[in-house]
Amino acid sequence: MLAGMDEWWRSLLDRDGLLMRDTVLRADIDPDRLLSALRSCRLRRIQRAVYAPRAIELTPLAIARAAVVSSGVPDAVASHLTAARVHGIARPAGTHPEHVIVRRDDRRRNRRDLLFHGRSLRMGDVEVRDGVPVTTVARTLVDLAASLDRLDGVWSVDDALRRGLCRRAQIEAACCHYTGTGGATAAVRIAESDGVAESILETAARLALIDFGVPLPVPQYVVLDRDGTPIARLDGAYPARRLGLEFDGRDAHERPEAVLRDRRRQNRLEVLGWHVLRFTWWDVTHDPRTFANDVRRALARGSMSA
Repeated sequence: MLAGMDEWWRSLLDRDGLLMRDTVLRADIDPDRLLSALRSCRLRRIQRAVYAPRAIELTPLAIARAAVVSSGVPDAVASHLTAARVHGIARPAGTHPEHVIVRRDDRRRNRRDLLFHGRSLRMGDVEVRDGVPVTTVARTLVDLAASLDRLDGVWSVDDALRRGLCRRAQIEAACCHYTGTGGATAAVRIAESDGVAESILETAARLALIDFGVPLPVPQYVVLDRDGTPIARLDGAYPARRLGLEFDGRDAHERPEAVLRDRRRQNRLEVLGWHVLRFTWWDVTHDPRTFANDVRRALARGSMSA
């Protein structure tokens, strides 16, 4: 992996593949050699005074270590989206700054690639992974619920609960002791999570139905054939009305075999008297009122025909 790498920095890399500027200077390496390696893109900047060779793909923990070291604060703790990456928590796509929590009197000016949060932490809010202090899963979820937009915040909690990354009681306990701004927002978003949704689209649909006063469906409902054989697992269902909801991702049903399977399943559901409404990301997130009204009208029709 490191074949062809300049010998001068190979011996200076730490165990994560990071190269610290202080380490270079202590080794009496000419700073111009570091600058030359950066300009030629043989090294890349990870954080201020923290670098890595282009040939090395850094782990989430290495990126967290870079953020903590670069902060210049002795007690800094990797947090928010940085900690979420370490724990494998669902988070918004795209490139984002790294995050650290520091004591209020140690807070520094935010940088383009590193955000500082001056907040207090309880002993149970932090764990140490291979020498790197990181907020726990529960505390990380509270920070995300307080700082992300509603959908992303609720989805982070939904996904973590469904995958068993922590228990709801742990998140609620961390939220009770949360002293930063946004604690009330975090509490609401944690309460809105159900820990059952299998995609952010399902979470978005549930929130839209809540907002427009439509009864929530039974999530992940299995429809049985007359002989008890499972024939479909619906994203949401109103069994008394035989009304199902399906939320189609961007490409989940585009392959020919998926289209054929969906058609057969649809036909079997119709034979049993089920009506299934299908919605896309655009339907739910760009026009939630129409989505909710469509479900409301379908429920009303089912009530009249029952």
